[in-house]
Amino acid sequence: MSTRAAILWGIGEKWSVEDVELAEPGFGQVRVKVHATGLCHSDDHAVTGDMPTPLPLVGGHEGAGVVEAVGPGVTRVAPGDHVVLIFQPPCGYCRNCARGRSNLCLNASLQDYGASKPFKARGQDRRRRGRRGCSW
Repeated sequence: MSTRAAILWGIGEKWSVEDVELAEPGFGQVRVKVHATGLCHSDDHAVTGDMPTPLPLVGGHEGAGVVEAVGPGVTRVAPGDHVVLIFQPPCGYCRNCARGRSNLCLNASLQDYGASKPFKARGQDRRRRGRRGCSW
């Protein structure tokens, strides 16, 4: 699938809006048609190098849209669901999430920023890296 995205290619560089090819959702992944997003101060930490992240990076982790496709193992959302995107999604299963305190999720920090977004841009493949992606 082709789309456009803001990409950071290196520390200290500017964000570049360009064409990307998205891979089909893998295990535990969701593809969302984003209706609104933006780059925030957390994204700026990737630019400065204050927050280590795999590069290149597609920015704009805060937004809203509609689920287009889901990968294997996804059971909590389905195509057509309206969703919001957040910096560190809660796991939904730890004791805090089970008590309705997802803002205090014990596992959110285990999800590496930028780790679950495979894409291709400028002829380069960016495959999934990191410990784990979103646990939909």
